[in-house]
Amino acid sequence: MPRDVEEQVALGVQLVEQRLGLGDRVHQLRPIDHLAGFRTRKAAEAAGEELVAAGYRIDGLYRRFLTVWLEFSAMTAVDSAMAAAFTREVVGIVDRHGGTYDGWGGFLVGDDEAAPDA
Repeated sequence: MPRDVEEQVALGVQLVEQRLGLGDRVHQLRPIDHLAGFRTRKAAEAAGEELVAAGYRIDGLYRRFLTVWLEFSAMTAVDSAMAAAFTREVVGIVDRHGGTYDGWGGFLVGDDEAAPDA
């Protein structure tokens, strides 16, 4: 079901709040996975090229039923400002290629996983 960018940002804010409630150190960098669906492989590949140019890594491209799924990721923090920024960026790219953004996720980072130089 397609969602507009503001709805996606609002869902991201809820996810950040949940993470904070679980003790996630949201300002710490970690790999964040994203998923988007497209009608054609050509559209998914074009979006993938633009995502790579924006600093994302393509992790998978596969067809399931009538949808071509593009999995991609980037190292980023997940505080509210960063989550809103990467959501707007990704949704813009996915939308330009006729796709539907399915959201983001990744591991929680706790106090015992502080950066090595901390």
